[in-house]
Amino acid sequence: MRRKLVLIQMSRALVPLLVMLHHLSTTMMDYYGYNIWNLAFLPLTGGVYYFFSLSGFMAYYIYREKFGRKGQLSDFLTNRFIRIYPLYWVVTLAFLLLAFLFPWFATGAERDLAVILTSIFLVPNPEWQDPFLIVAWSLEYTVYFYLMFSVLFMSPRFIGQALFAGWGILSLLGIAGIVYIDFFLFDFLFASYNLMFIAGVFCAWLILHAPIPATLGYLCIAVGLIGFPVTWMNALDPFMELSFEITASVSIMFLLTGLGVIDLNKEISIPKEFHQLGNAAFAIYLVHNVVLDLFSEWMDQVGLHELLGNFAMSLLLVALMLFFGILAHFKLELPLHRRFKGWLQKNKAPAVTANDTDAVTKNT
Repeated sequence: MRRKLVLIQMSRALVPLLVMLHHLSTTMMDYYGYNIWNLAFLPLTGGVYYFFSLSGFMAYYIYREKFGRKGQLSDFLTNRFIRIYPLYWVVTLAFLLLAFLFPWFATGAERDLAVILTSIFLVPNPEWQDPFLIVAWSLEYTVYFYLMFSVLFMSPRFIGQALFAGWGILSLLGIAGIVYIDFFLFDFLFASYNLMFIAGVFCAWLILHAPIPATLGYLCIAVGLIGFPVTWMNALDPFMELSFEITASVSIMFLLTGLGVIDLNKEISIPKEFHQLGNAAFAIYLVHNVVLDLFSEWMDQVGLHELLGNFAMSLLLVALMLFFGILAHFKLELPLHRRFKGWLQKNKAPAVTANDTDAVTKNT
């Protein structure tokens, strides 16, 4: 029986929180010159990288026993579809309505047909235009990762394993410049992000097959958590000749491995609120930037910053992003998931078993 990964579940909240901090710092810097922990000067905080690796980790952990079994591929893809697209489409529609109502909110991309189509279906744009819901650029890769992961469901199993390994090798060769084609799809199909997803798969395989003691798990967690600020400091004032992606990815692998080891070796209990925060992570991630843009502009226009100051205004914006993200989870994400699951699986055996539903894997 698969064990619930309680700490992994809670860690899902790291994704929107880290991304929120970066976007908040950038916004406060643009409006008032207030750079929270100098995060505005970073390319990213690593939250999206954690999302990629965590997606690989949970996909392997949940579905490893279903590889090569008849009928499991369609179930996997259906489940991934209803986890990502319905809520994404609703939030995208809300963004378009806001762009129509408030011209200052628009970016101009929502008038480009190519951007509209690639945004709706989460496919790469030949001009490298991000989706008009900016945070959705990572979902383009996530959808692609799940499609590549689906080869593991092929029968016989060694064929899928060979194809998946070949994808990883080609990605590594592409990153190293050994194999390269000057075409935008090549850059997308063999991006460095692929290795982050594969690293997550490896971490899940490792904790399931290697007898790692809990003490070592705690050490891995400590190294992983320390690795994030170290990565930020090295990006701002380099003291190691290592890229942001490498140091962030190594930190994430330590953190994922450590959390997974403790989950498998210890009975962990966390407050219900933290569990729900992990469940709501995807909704928070999708809506936070829209909420941030709307309220930061409104607060600036009414002069709320003069009353609150930098710190209090930042706290208020964080609270608003969390509130509307959690609200979207309960009022949109969960009902949409139930509705689409019913539509897509009508007159068919459930794609997700009761154990899958109980597992701490929503929206990964």
